[in-house]
This record gives sequence, C-alpha cells and structure tokens, in this order.
Amino acid sequence: MNNSGILKRFVCVIAVAAAAAITSCSTYSVSKEMSSGSALKKIKNACIVLRVSQKSKISREEQTKNLSNWIAAARPLKKTVIAPVCGDGVCSYGGEEERFYQVDGEGSFLKFKATGVVNEFVRANGAELKKILAETDCDGLVIYEIYGVMALEMQFFDFDSVVCVLDRELKTVYLDHQFDSFDADEISSTRLRQQLLDRVSERLLHTLDDLNFLRR
Repeated sequence: MNNSGILKRFVCVIAVAAAAAITSCSTYSVSKEMSSGSALKKIKNACIVLRVSQKSKISREEQTKNLSNWIAAARPLKKTVIAPVCGDGVCSYGGEEERFYQVDGEGSFLKFKATGVVNEFVRANGAELKKILAETDCDGLVIYEIYGVMALEMQFFDFDSVVCVLDRELKTVYLDHQFDSFDADEISSTRLRQQLLDRVSERLLHTLDDLNFLRR
C-alpha cells in the first residue's frame, strides 16, 4: 500500500472512532435485564406511569409536564399516554427497599431482588394498575422509576432509573436499569434543574424508541 492509501485508511479509522465516541456520549448506560419481544409487540396502547421518590426535590408534576413536551415532539408508532393521576402506592416510593432499582454495596444491579420488588408492587397495587389501564384504554403499562441528584456547587447532576413494562395481565415483559452522572458548567439552579429534567425525559424516549413505541 502506498503512502496515499495508508493516509486515507488512517483518516477513515479516525473518523469511525470519532463517530463512535460521539454516539457513546449521546446515549445512556442502560442495561436490559428482561425483554420479551413477542409480548411487547402485543401492546398496542401504552400508559406511562412515573414513579418518583417521596423525597424528590423535583415534583412529579414537573417531570410529567416535561416528559409530555418531549413525547409531543415524537412520532407515535403506538398510542402512548401519561397517567394523569395515581395513588402514592403506584406513583411514589419511600425507602430504598421499595425501589425497583436494587444494587449491592458495589453498585451492581440485583436483578433477582429487583424482580421481587416489582412483583410485590404489582400484588399491592394490582387493582389501581388495572384501573389505570381501563381509564386510559391501554393494554400495557410503562412504569418509569427515577431518582435524581443535583449539586450546583460541584457542577454536576446524576440520576438512576428503571423502566418496567407490564402487559394487560400485569406480567413483567421488559425490565432495564440505568445510572449516569453528568458534568454541568452551570451557575443557575433553575437551568441545572431543567438539564436534569430533560435528561430524565430523554432517557425514557430512547427506550420507547428502542421498543418501537415511538420515533424521536
């Protein structure tokens, strides 16, 4: 290979590497734990339920409004709505033991324990979950559990989340988890808050796109 050919190949390799780096920076560290493609395809109308910490500094109403704006800009492949209201047992959690996001001391996700928490959640709230399906005329629920932290003085924010999809029989057909931390060159708490809201909403849209519920 002559020098010209070597140079072209080098440039090509650099371009591919740069593209890969950009792609990796624009995504989230989502890990799928369960995904039943056939069951997900049967869901034609999905209702999103936001599940947030009772100690969250950002209200569920703020997060719902922000997510609604993001979804309104997407192209729907299936009917996708957000549950307008729901009880505390469905839409919030208190202690760590109530969370879908279960990790060990080193931060590794505990799939078996998380699945157990989801099952307990469904058993305790089955009647209300069925009611949400009926009132929204949906045949699937997307439970989006989130927890975010902002540190203005340290100029960063992070959040972890779990997406759990239940079919019309309230069986778990999809489960994933995510944790990401972001630097924020920001001195305004309002703008930092908005960045967190947008990242949280964008993470769910990435997943809904991957599940063929919508297109961003």
